[in-house]
Amino acid sequence: MRVTGWLGLAMCVAAGVARAEMVSVVQITDMRGLTAFEVMSREEYAAIQKEIKEEMAVYQAAAADAKKEWDANKENKLPFQGNRIKPRSVKKVGADFSDREKADKRKAQLEERAAEKQLEEMEKESKKKKGKESEDDIAKEEARVKAYDDAFAMISKRMGDKLGRPVPSIGFAFEAAPEKGSDAKKDDKKADKKDEKKAGGH
Repeated sequence: MRVTGWLGLAMCVAAGVARAEMVSVVQITDMRGLTAFEVMSREEYAAIQKEIKEEMAVYQAAAADAKKEWDANKENKLPFQGNRIKPRSVKKVGADFSDREKADKRKAQLEERAAEKQLEEMEKESKKKKGKESEDDIAKEEARVKAYDDAFAMISKRMGDKLGRPVPSIGFAFEAAPEKGSDAKKDDKKADKKDEKKAGGH
């Protein structure tokens, strides 16, 4: 009886550990429509769901404020592009995994497929535009891209102000590059000054 009891207890503990270690492959879509895949535990998935719920609560007001500012600026010739900026979303892809390694493999497969699809779309778009765009068309497209980027930045900033934290986005933090470069230049200048002092000392 004791052996059976201990065996039952061990099985219950093992089942509990298995449940605690279950992970999911999730797809995250940022406010620009860019997607990424992550492997998350139940706790991590619940946490990002909570974040997104908070972001959705402030999105409408932030977008409305940004549109007012855009419309008030007479230099803006294009309509506000806020309707192309959507709140972040997250969803599970397929069933949960009890083995994180298998989940990582599934994530890698999804990333590869997404990259291939994106490359195909870029090639199709490139073929359509090849030799057909005038300088005026290019200038108009650049203006649309800038208007879109400005709308994204304006809405994101207002949402961040209301939330007291930045809204995560997928991709590179382009704004950080100049700061790193400037720091590197400062370090180079300091090194040059040290070298000059050493040379002067000799």
